[in-house]
Amino acid sequence: MKVLKRFGGALVTLLVLTLTLTGTALAAGPGDSISVQFNGKPVAFTDAVPEFSGERTFVPLRAVLEAMDAQVNYADGAVEIHRGGVELSMVLGQNTAAVTENGQTRAMTMDVVPYVKNDRTYVPVRFVAEAFGCSVGWDADAKTVVIVDVDALFGDATFDLMDNFAAYCEKRESGNMALTGALALDVTDKSGEIKSVNAKGSLDGVTSAKGLQMDWKLSLSDLSSLLGEDASDPIVQGIIAALSDLEGEVRVDMEKPAIYLTLPAVLSGGGENTWYALDLEAYQAQLLSGLDMTQLTRLEGAGIREILTTVLKSVPVNDSQTDYEALALMASLYVDMLSDQAFTQKGNTYVAEMTLEDMVDLTVTLTKRGDDIVAADIKMDCDVNEGGDRVIMTMTEHAAPDQVTVAFELELTSDDMDMELSLDFAGVPTRKVPVTAPPAGAAVIPMG
Repeated sequence: MKVLKRFGGALVTLLVLTLTLTGTALAAGPGDSISVQFNGKPVAFTDAVPEFSGERTFVPLRAVLEAMDAQVNYADGAVEIHRGGVELSMVLGQNTAAVTENGQTRAMTMDVVPYVKNDRTYVPVRFVAEAFGCSVGWDADAKTVVIVDVDALFGDATFDLMDNFAAYCEKRESGNMALTGALALDVTDKSGEIKSVNAKGSLDGVTSAKGLQMDWKLSLSDLSSLLGEDASDPIVQGIIAALSDLEGEVRVDMEKPAIYLTLPAVLSGGGENTWYALDLEAYQAQLLSGLDMTQLTRLEGAGIREILTTVLKSVPVNDSQTDYEALALMASLYVDMLSDQAFTQKGNTYVAEMTLEDMVDLTVTLTKRGDDIVAADIKMDCDVNEGGDRVIMTMTEHAAPDQVTVAFELELTSDDMDMELSLDFAGVPTRKVPVTAPPAGAAVIPMG
């Protein structure tokens, strides 16, 4: 997981693309005609069909597993299923099962039990598919169970170069990082009604595996041009003065996990030493339902392919028309950007270049010293011109154990306005430790 910290910008961008809200539970209603889809293709059922039982969707075992290229053995009421080095064992009428993988066996409990009907074995589809590492969802509109073998989407791609970089970061990084950043925003109204709006901001903080402590400041100028004749009003002048110099603090406790922040009184109405708290554990289902951060955290030491597969498994598959194609596209982006097959060696560097929809050019460069990949650099250029509106975006990132830098620039030009935005961020190793909780005596107000 250290590579996520050091090579954060591009990976986080792709992670954000996968953050979507989960939909309905995997259960149909009595009398519904249920279909099953595996890797974008419908599963054919000849002499038995899926059905609803005990608030769960059950499927005829053999038809689904043959579509998944699995082998099934029956013996005295026991069922053994083999697929891709994984063995799932269960007994008809019992709610316990065992999964054996890489020589390790773990016991699992189902909230429903497999059964026999008309000489056909029925199993809870989600439990079985997930036991073999597949994503499972329910398309309520199409009454279709959607199963996707996420690992298969990566094909034969390997990620040894990125794993090498992750291992190097693991060996060399100090743990904590001092963070600094700057923001600048300029907006001009071409109509002449508003002269301009300018904003400048900064951040300064420390991050570690346990959390984050960050101070931020934001200065707004030329606000009077937004208010016209009202700008001379004393009350308005007071608001302008308050908004011209804003500051606050953010603290993140990853062990709880929780976010604490202060806000300017002009925005929150709170008093001095007032903090607002968001319980991430309580709100994870609502805010991060598409991505199980706890599961990602447990991947410490995992390879890049396993991390990326876990990310895609966190994406809900509740649309039988589009979700498989969407996951396949995400996987292809990961492969084209980060796999060994994407890179071409040029001296002591490995370079991967990719163009998306003739609008985005992306280059990833890995630098090698001896046997180690010691740094990664990303450059992304985007130029979109449509209907007289043009957007130019550039992002560069340098990632190494001793330094992380990110620079982002955005230009928007239209008939109505011009906007320029720039963000700069840097991190270097430090011995400082972040304070992750509000100060003693603070008034802490829960958010939500």
